[in-house]
Formats: sequence, structure tokens, C-alpha cells
Amino acid sequence: MAVSHHSGALLASSYPLPRGPRVTLRLVRGRDLPGIRELARRAGADLDELALVRLVNFDLRARIVMGATALVGTAETVVGAGAIELDAPDPAPSRLIVDEELTGGLAPLLTEALVAHAAALARARVA
Repeated sequence: MAVSHHSGALLASSYPLPRGPRVTLRLVRGRDLPGIRELARRAGADLDELALVRLVNFDLRARIVMGATALVGTAETVVGAGAIELDAPDPAPSRLIVDEELTGGLAPLLTEALVAHAAALARARVA
């Protein structure tokens, strides 16, 4: 699924998935902690509380953490989260948690968005 991303594309944009609900991608915030905790539990990710807190409290100069939310039933639900280090030599997520039961195709979308956003920030730093 090729979706064009740029630094502004992540603000209030939603994306259809091949299997599952439309998702909205955005930078995570501290108030996302309960949703990401529940996502990690559903996805079987072995993250302790300190790792979860570090995921939602990050230095935007060094790392980007994005979340994917979807309307599940009547509630906005965190269905994915990923992190990428901005100064890593290989542009790939350092962490990716996706609820595969609810969202087929989210992992590649979230990966692409993280890499594209990190590249946009790198270009902005050079300019």
C-alpha cells in the first residue's frame, strides 16, 4: 500500500486498510499511555511499564513515536504504535506494535509513515 507521506500528512489524515477500519496516524501523546498499554496486551508485546512510559514520552529531536487509532465499536482505539530513531543509520522502526486481529495492512502503512516522517525531518535539519 503506497501512500504518500510528508511532514504535514500525519495531521488529521485517515487511511483505509486492506482489511480493517480506517486509521488515523499521529504523533503519540502522554494521554495515549492507557491505549498503548492495552494495545501491547492485545498484541502480546512484552513491554514493562517503564518501556511503555518511554514510548509515550520521547524527545522529538531524537525519536518519533506515532500511533494509529481507529473507531472500534463506538470508541477511538489505539490499534498500532511505532517508533523510529532519527539518527539511526538504517531508516527502520525500532519498535512496531500492531493489533493484527483488527487491522490487516497497518504494519506496512505505519512503517512507511515513520520512515517518511523521519526523512522529512532529516531534510529540514539540513536546510
